[in-house]
Amino acid sequence: MKTVDRILATSDLHGQNKRFLDLLGKTEYNSEQDLLVVCGDLIDRGKENLDCLATCESLQKKGAVLLKGNHEQFLEKSLIEMLTTDTWREHPSNDLYYWIHHNGGREMYDEIKDISSEKLENILRFLQSLPAHFVVGKYIFSHAGANSNKPIEENTEDELVWMSKEYPWCPAYAGKIMVFGHTPTWVLYGSNTVKDKKNAKVWYDKINKDKLCVDCGGIFGGRLAAIELPTYLEFYN
Repeated sequence: MKTVDRILATSDLHGQNKRFLDLLGKTEYNSEQDLLVVCGDLIDRGKENLDCLATCESLQKKGAVLLKGNHEQFLEKSLIEMLTTDTWREHPSNDLYYWIHHNGGREMYDEIKDISSEKLENILRFLQSLPAHFVVGKYIFSHAGANSNKPIEENTEDELVWMSKEYPWCPAYAGKIMVFGHTPTWVLYGSNTVKDKKNAKVWYDKINKDKLCVDCGGIFGGRLAAIELPTYLEFYN
């Protein structure tokens, strides 16, 4: 890996491409000097899903690390169904139906339902190429934490893209800092007011001092956030 001046981590873009680009502008991200890690949930709920994927793929080619989130998992399963069955429009599976109607997939579905099979296959290949975790130095990145009762590399994809109830409150990995998203930080701080959402901040585990969350709920009335490591400088949009 190239030598980098700093690491920038963000998460849960949720199809907010313009907002993501504005956030990167605030960080003064330089692909030649910085390592950018996006901790999953690039798509769903927002209105610029394909644009956000295109931006992320472009950044990936310049060295950024993109991780799989649970919404990439939803989309991957849905794309496989769309590419391998003839009945997905009239008789979608439960997985496809619930992704569209209950799990935030409506906007993404509307963007892809009429595009060519070739483009769908390209998106699928991209999703299947995404790792579920990334380690550099003392930092471990994933979408939703990990089962820290076993080594990070032994975690299943589900353990890395879905969060257990215990995870935020139990020790992670000795000598490491886990960086994740998935759960809006106001939930971890125990507050749900409109004001707290609008001013959501990065969450730090002040008990175990071994993890932080950068999902400030941008798609739910909060902010997109990025954190600079190792300085812990925070950026918001």
